[in-house]
Formats: sequence, C-alpha cells, structure tokens
Amino acid sequence: MIVPVDSPHVLAIGAHPDDIEIGAGGLVHRLIQEHNAVVHFLILTEGIQHPKEGEFYDRSKRRKESVLSAQLLGVPARNVEVLEFPDCGLHELGHQLIRTIESRVHDDKRPRPFDMILTHSGEDTHADHREAHEASISALRNYLGTVLLYQSPSTKPNSFHPTLFVNLPEEAIRQKDRALQAHASQQNKEFMKIARTVGLATGWALFHHLTGKYCEAFEIYKWFWL
Repeated sequence: MIVPVDSPHVLAIGAHPDDIEIGAGGLVHRLIQEHNAVVHFLILTEGIQHPKEGEFYDRSKRRKESVLSAQLLGVPARNVEVLEFPDCGLHELGHQLIRTIESRVHDDKRPRPFDMILTHSGEDTHADHREAHEASISALRNYLGTVLLYQSPSTKPNSFHPTLFVNLPEEAIRQKDRALQAHASQQNKEFMKIARTVGLATGWALFHHLTGKYCEAFEIYKWFWL
C-alpha cells in the first residue's frame, strides 16, 4: 500500500470543482471503501468562469455540486472546503495561495497529520492547474508524507510521467462517473463524459497489458515511510 498506515488521512487539492474527481476520483473511492480513509477536499476556486466571455456559472450551484460529488465518493460534506480565490486568477495570488495550503496541511488542531496529499501535475496548459501545483509543492516543502500528482484533461500528454497506476474495479469507475455527473453544470464538456473516463482508464491499463482493467495514473512526487 502506498500509505503504510491504517485509515489514512488524505488531503485532495483541486484548482476547481471537479478537478479532483477527474484526476483521482477512483483512488479516493478505493481509499475510503477499502482502507477506511478520512478524506478532505480543498477546492481553491468556485469554478464560475464560463467558456463564453461575460458569462459565469452560478457559484452556489457549483458549491452544491462539489459537495454532492464528493459525497458520492464517500467524502462527507463537512470535509469539503471550497475557497473563494478567483477562477482563472490564481497566477496573481503568489504567497497567499501557498500560505492557505500550508495552513490546512500544518493545522495544529488536526487530530493527526495527513498521510497522503493529492494535487495537480505541474505540466498543464491550464494556468490555474499549474499555479495549484506550484503552490502545493511550495506548501509541502516540509511535509513528510506521500504526495501524488494527478492528471487533468489539460495536462500536457508528453510531459506527464506516471509511475503509480491504481487499478479501478468496475464499481469504482462507475462511482467515479456518478461523481462527475453530479457536476450538472459541466455536462456539456466532453471531458466529463463517461466515454472519456472509461477510455483514459482503459488506455492506461492496456499500456501495461491489463486486459479488461481500468487504471488511474499518478506521478509520485515524494513518498516517506517513517
């Protein structure tokens, strides 16, 4: 097991609502169902930026979608935190973003430290994803635990070098899809469709000759067994 403890505490960081589910929804589901993990979502923006200039998604709806989606993976609503940093504006925040992540990771009020942290891969064409990655890595410079980097639809294909592949049983990938469907406002986007979810997971499995299997892929940034 990548986390050598029982009932691991996990922090999943996403730049926007749905990022965590797209990149790591299957792993989150397995950690909760099979290892009794305690998972927290830290979502940096409300994801209100619309593809059409001058239009915005309803922020309250996006927040509700985030909570419902996380619950479908087994994450309780109280463990979902959606911040109000500007969507498509994370590049302007600098140390404020780093300090915010640090405050969640190194919170003295927590019953125990996080054993695993999930965040964006750095090689990404979306500026918010890159900033979330860089801020996470800076905030985790003194963190002695497992850090895994997940893939997004805008990750540069030739720059993502996964070294950890998590098998997703049929039930896990279906639950991942249900979590993605909970983001009802985003269903017109191709990367939210089950064909993409299954296709990518099948592709990673076939690359490793796992016929009839599904996989999520992660880069291991660091892993301590202390």
